[in-house]
Amino acid sequence: MDVQGAFLAKVILHQDLRTAVNARIGEQHFTDDRYQRVYGYLLQHWKDYGVSPDLSVVEHAFPSMTWDDHPQPLEYFINALMQRRKFSILSDGLNEAAAFFHSDDPDATDQMEAMLKQTIIAAAVEGRRTYDIDFTSEDHFHEVQRVLDERQIDPGYLRGISTGFDGIDYVTGGLQPEHFIVLMGIPKSYKSATALAMAIRIHQKANRPLFIGFEMSNTEQTDRTLSLISGVSLTKIMNGNMSVKERKRIDAAHKAMLGMRSLLFSSDITSATTVSGVQAKIQEVEPDVVIIDGAYMMQSEDARFEPGSAQAITSVSRGLKRLAQASKIPIVVTTQASQTRSKGGLHMGSAMYSQSWAQDADILLGVERVQQPTSGSDPENEVTTAGPVQVKFRVVESRSGPRKNVILEWDWNEGSVEEIDPEAMSRKLHGKGSRYEDEDEY
Repeated sequence: MDVQGAFLAKVILHQDLRTAVNARIGEQHFTDDRYQRVYGYLLQHWKDYGVSPDLSVVEHAFPSMTWDDHPQPLEYFINALMQRRKFSILSDGLNEAAAFFHSDDPDATDQMEAMLKQTIIAAAVEGRRTYDIDFTSEDHFHEVQRVLDERQIDPGYLRGISTGFDGIDYVTGGLQPEHFIVLMGIPKSYKSATALAMAIRIHQKANRPLFIGFEMSNTEQTDRTLSLISGVSLTKIMNGNMSVKERKRIDAAHKAMLGMRSLLFSSDITSATTVSGVQAKIQEVEPDVVIIDGAYMMQSEDARFEPGSAQAITSVSRGLKRLAQASKIPIVVTTQASQTRSKGGLHMGSAMYSQSWAQDADILLGVERVQQPTSGSDPENEVTTAGPVQVKFRVVESRSGPRKNVILEWDWNEGSVEEIDPEAMSRKLHGKGSRYEDEDEY
C-alpha cells in the first residue's frame, strides 16, 4: 500500500487536516517529492484560509493526481508515517555514527555517543504523538471559541452520552470520549446489574453500546435484559412461570427492538479477555460506548506478569485507559472492592488486586447497597425476590466535576430500576429532618 498517498487521500476526501496537524505530521514525513509538495500546499491553504481544502481545490492545483479513499482510519496512516519517519531518523543517525567507528580521532567515541543520543531523542520526538497545546496560539484560541459556542448553544451539564440515570449523568457529565470510568464495589453490590441497565438505556437513547461480560453468560444477560425492557419478573423469565399476558409483554418489548441499532453483548472470553481483544471487538462493531463487567478478570498480554497479580491487573487497567483515549470512546468497567479495606465506606484504597483502577479512572464511582434484603436472595447473581433493594452510587474520586450521592432502587420482581430522591431515602432510613451524608459536595 502507498501509505503516503493513502494518507493524503484521507485528509483531502474527509477534509481532516486538523487531525494530521495536531499529530505534528509535517513535510519531513514524506519521502516522495510529489506527495511532499501536495502536503505543503495543504498546509499553506490551511494557514491562509483556516480550513482544509476540499477535493475540487486540490484537483485544480494538481490535475494529474488522483485520490482514492481507503477503509482504514486516518489514525492508521498517521501512525504508519510516524513509524517510517522514526525508522528513517534512526537509520540516518546510525550511519552517521558509524562514520566515527574506525576513526583515529581521540574524540571519536564522544562524537559517536553524542550522535547516537541526538538520534534517539529526535526519533522519540518525531515518532510519538503529542497532545500538547499552546494556549497562546491563534489556532487554540479559535478551537476554544468553537467549544464555547457549542456549549452556549446547548447549555447544561450533560456533555457526553447519557447513561439513562440523571444523577449519574450529573456527576459524570455523561459518558464522554476518551473517559475511563470505574464502578467499584464489594461483591454482589449490583455493579453488574447497573452496568447492564446503563447499556440498555444508552441503547434506548439511540446509541450503540458494546457490553462485554466476564461475570454473566449471554443467557443471563438476555434474561435480565428481557426483564428490564418488559417489566416482567426476572425469576418468572428464568423458570418459565410467565402468564400469557406477561409472555406477550416480553415478546412485544423484544420485537419492538428488531431492526434498531445494535445492542451488543459479548461473553466470548477467548477473544475479548485481553485489551487487544477488546480493541479488535471495537474495530469490528464500532460501538459508541464500551462497558466491561468484571474487568479485573481480564488477562495481561505481558508474559512477565503472573495472571491475576497486581502487575497484571495494572497492565490491564492502563491498557484500557489508553484504549479509551486511542479509540476516542468512553469505556466503563466494573471491578471488585475489598470488604476488609472498605469498612466504614469505599475509598481510593478499597480496590482489590491493584490500586491502578482508582489511579487510572477519570471518575471512580463507589457502589454499595443501602438496604440489604433479608431473605430470598441469590448471592451469585445479585438477584433478590425479597422486594426492592436500594443501591448508592458515590463519587470516590473524580478529575473534575461535582460530588453527589445517587440512589437507585432495584426490584427484580417488577423488572425495574429507578432513581430515587436521596433526601426521601434519607428520611426513610434515618427519620424526618435527617440528611444523607455527603449528598451534595463539591
